[in-house]
Amino acid sequence: MTDNEKGDFDFLERAGFVLMALQIAIFGYLWVAEGLDRASDGFPIFVVCTGVFLAGQRRLLVKPPNRGAAPWILASRAAVLAFLTLGTLAVGFHRIVPSTAPAPQFMLRVLFALLWVVIALKGAAVGKLKPGSAMGLCVSWTRHSRLAWDRAHRTLGRILFWGGLIGLATSLIVAPLTSMAMWAATVALAVAAALIESWRTWRVDPDRSSGRPA
Repeated sequence: MTDNEKGDFDFLERAGFVLMALQIAIFGYLWVAEGLDRASDGFPIFVVCTGVFLAGQRRLLVKPPNRGAAPWILASRAAVLAFLTLGTLAVGFHRIVPSTAPAPQFMLRVLFALLWVVIALKGAAVGKLKPGSAMGLCVSWTRHSRLAWDRAHRTLGRILFWGGLIGLATSLIVAPLTSMAMWAATVALAVAAALIESWRTWRVDPDRSSGRPA
């Protein structure tokens, strides 16, 4: 399996985690709105299937398929994930929307659920950015040290990804203002932690180029 194919398998795994967080959010909303008995009627099968998908994906990353089989397995896994995603949206939101009026507060919760998806997916991608990328955390010390750049974006990516999953899993339950505060705090924490980690790395990097942070 090539590095590109490994990256694609890794992307599918992270996308699967995002889907599971969305499923947990929907299940939590149904639990609060309808009670545990009705929330457990049918929908949890999607959570179980996604868990099985993630377990299989982890096994493929530990023991990758041979080069000839990898593209076909990747395509089949992507199809499974697409099926689970469409099923989750069709069944989950069919049960949510009819039971609630399209009130502004509910629509705000949906909006913040999408924002949590955005930062989770951004977190999955940001650790792979090459130095000098326009979307990267470009400060003086990350521009003068490849190691500082890598550490900054690994830290940023991990916090955004896992924080995004936690936020997404609770986005349909907590109040919109609480979700907004959590979202802003997650982004601020991720950026601050990445800057501190990259600064510390820059100071001890023997291979850094000339130039000092402003």
